[in-house]
Amino acid sequence: MKIALITSLLCGGGAARVLVGMANHWCKAGHDVVLYSFESEAHASFYPVDKGVKVIFLNIFGESFTLWERVRNNLNRFFVIRKALRAENPDVVISFIDTANIRVLLAMLGSGIPVIVSERIHPAYEPLGRFWKVLRRITYPLADSLVVQTEAVRRHFADWRLGDVRVIPNPVKELPVLGEAPQLQRPSIVAVGRVAKQKNYPLLLRSFARLRCKHPEWNLYIAGKYARDAGIEAVLERHDLRDGVHFLGQVADVGGVLAQADIYVLSSSYEGFPNALCEAMAAGLPCIATDCPGGPADIITSGKNGVLVPNADDEAFSLALGSMAEDDEKRFKLGQRALEIREFFSERRIMHMWEECINMVKDRR
Repeated sequence: MKIALITSLLCGGGAARVLVGMANHWCKAGHDVVLYSFESEAHASFYPVDKGVKVIFLNIFGESFTLWERVRNNLNRFFVIRKALRAENPDVVISFIDTANIRVLLAMLGSGIPVIVSERIHPAYEPLGRFWKVLRRITYPLADSLVVQTEAVRRHFADWRLGDVRVIPNPVKELPVLGEAPQLQRPSIVAVGRVAKQKNYPLLLRSFARLRCKHPEWNLYIAGKYARDAGIEAVLERHDLRDGVHFLGQVADVGGVLAQADIYVLSSSYEGFPNALCEAMAAGLPCIATDCPGGPADIITSGKNGVLVPNADDEAFSLALGSMAEDDEKRFKLGQRALEIREFFSERRIMHMWEECINMVKDRR
């Protein structure tokens, strides 16, 4: 079978990591796999791509300053996408990320090639813009299937009159330790994810500040892209956290960072499906996560394999962090139960779900 996978960016992020993982899995299984990115070749995939996967960079990003330029550039993108996909003539196209999904669905109209699109974030909370929201409403019914990652997101699309909507979580496995990770000072708390409003790092920093008042030996490490943020800088200054909080930037050896950690934390306001949380659990780490829309409650049973706290609740997060830091036995027990996620979200099980989806849309066509 020939499978085309397409997204806007391969230079980093959870969606790119999952898409590359799917491409590598199907390539090893003997399928013919083509991986497309909207970027230019200057932006190679941040994640290793199997040599057997054909990678095509469409180079369709560009600035538009006037309405006419935006219209012209978008029309050009549709033609480029259509031409590139039809040239390979795959049995199925799988697209990731909202705006990429819309462009691919419009580009493949009348092609006869089935298209599966996947939402990678909770659409109720991710700002998209009125124009794209309207286009999503119009184009998603054209998809042969919509794949979402959680039941909460499936409920969001319940009244959209879509032909097929199914929940397929991300596959989870323990990340390899590459020996390239920066050295962490123990005991350490780790968060993984770009520094963005969605991740609500100010809540995490305020909670960590309370812990440091009683336990100054603890350190917090944040692995992910970081551009100077005035809100975060203000919290660091207000609570005198410069010595205890470390921004690692984008890290290739995330497995090496997790291997050194004592606690993993997720403070997000919303998620699509938190890959990094799953990877921390697969590494046997005790985890604390906000019970935010889109993911953590589908992964953690609070008190059994991790701890969930009410979303955006500073006090609850602080109490959970303090309790975890002060109880070695609790950390050990939660970490041991967290390991069970490897089987529940195993690559074998999740990729079988994707293959069932592909077979369904092919048979329907």
